[in-house]
Amino acid sequence: MKTSKSRVISGLMLLITLTPFLFTSCSDEYVDLRDELTGQYDYVVKIFAIDNEGDLVYLGDQEDHYDLEGTMRVTKNADPDVIDFWDGNVMMFNGTDPRDTGNAIVFDIPDQEGWVGPVNVQVSGYKYWDVDNKSYDGAFLFDDESIEIAFSARIMDVDTGLVMVLTAFRN
Repeated sequence: MKTSKSRVISGLMLLITLTPFLFTSCSDEYVDLRDELTGQYDYVVKIFAIDNEGDLVYLGDQEDHYDLEGTMRVTKNADPDVIDFWDGNVMMFNGTDPRDTGNAIVFDIPDQEGWVGPVNVQVSGYKYWDVDNKSYDGAFLFDDESIEIAFSARIMDVDTGLVMVLTAFRN
């Protein structure tokens, strides 16, 4: 009888000792959402004005306005909450706080100095994507592996009053 009691007690002690390890091993592994976005993309930046109702009106149809086109590279920043957008070796801007919404990864574009085409500008995100009653400046869409980002730009601290929408497709 002593032998079976000591085995039961030994088994219980082992179970109590291993319990923290059992529960921690069942936790989800960390997934870096930025891995989904990294890569090369061909992009087009279209320029819009905001009308009196707050709607975006495309200006590319006018004679002296044109779309900007290029190739960009998306990389992970050392900060785990930041995505870097590059045109060649020039930093265009950063995206922050990526979040998975199921069919897209959304993120914001904070106020920062950046480059759009050949022009150095102050970039500010423009709330373009609405998800679960919250607005975001950009999104990576899983279905076609594209990125859409909306932002406004100030040149030499002068607000242009324009919104630019960057649409990019993975190469």
